[in-house]
Amino acid sequence: MKWLRCNQVLLTVAGAAFALNTAHAADMKRVGISTIVEVPQLVETKEGVIQGLAEKGFVAGKNLTIEYQTANGNMPTQQQIARKFVGDRVDVIVPITTPTSQAMVTATKDIPIVFATVADPVKAKLVAGFKPTGTNITGVSDQPPIEAQLKLFHELVPNLKKIGFIYNPGLDSSLATLEWVRAAAKPLGVEVVEAPSPTTNEVIPAARKLIGNVQAIYVPNDTTITAALETVVKVGQETKTPVFTGEPRGVERGAVATIGVDYIHVGKLAGHMVAEILNGKKPGDIAPVLAYESMPKPLIVVNKRAAAAVGVTIPQSVLARATKIVE
Repeated sequence: MKWLRCNQVLLTVAGAAFALNTAHAADMKRVGISTIVEVPQLVETKEGVIQGLAEKGFVAGKNLTIEYQTANGNMPTQQQIARKFVGDRVDVIVPITTPTSQAMVTATKDIPIVFATVADPVKAKLVAGFKPTGTNITGVSDQPPIEAQLKLFHELVPNLKKIGFIYNPGLDSSLATLEWVRAAAKPLGVEVVEAPSPTTNEVIPAARKLIGNVQAIYVPNDTTITAALETVVKVGQETKTPVFTGEPRGVERGAVATIGVDYIHVGKLAGHMVAEILNGKKPGDIAPVLAYESMPKPLIVVNKRAAAAVGVTIPQSVLARATKIVE
């Protein structure tokens, strides 16, 4: 009898523990985060998402499981990741970059999707505009302040008449940025010279093709080109051609300057949206947003060493406005 009672107690304790673990598992939310490639601004976006979720009470390892996958620049791999997230039935998917977002949207019409770091979600056919979509999709655009960027570049290179634009023509976000750059350059009397580079291996030839025909080179927030940014910077320094970027991290990697978006901020905005959805709000009731519009002040980054290497003198007026100066 003692043996029987002992086993009954053990079974009761085991049952209670199982029930507790089951309840804990049910309380855990699962968020799938993915990006086509890992470059600094995309890693910052991911970190921002996790920080934004924590600010709203969803902490990884406590009541949240983060499933993070990178496609290492391979689109078929990205599509496999999308199918995996759908098969795993994650609660929310956070795709970072345009191609990643397009892969996720193709994979599911049911699981909520909060995109991040998508320059033009309308051109990418993710949403119809910056109003609630009524679908399973919302998110955060990192559309850069192109007009302000071109004015800054012109201030740093007063003789700027032609600016080279290296981009992957297969990316919708880069095609959109090209249109914005053309529109912003025209009032300044600046011509945009295209240098298509469909793959990272073609970046150096594209950069060299511009030399002698432009006074500066612009590298947009294009994952194909930013993955090889240092090679463009090297070509620029060898030929005394200033290189500018569409995002601040590029300046830390050797570009001369930019006005851009804070990618931690981009990620946090997306994280807050994810938290709303985990708390019961429908993604279709949350309007997509432009990250730059909600930033407290412009993020202006200049690199004094990079400027000196290509013969650019940064005016005191620019240094006084700079958010960060890379020495």
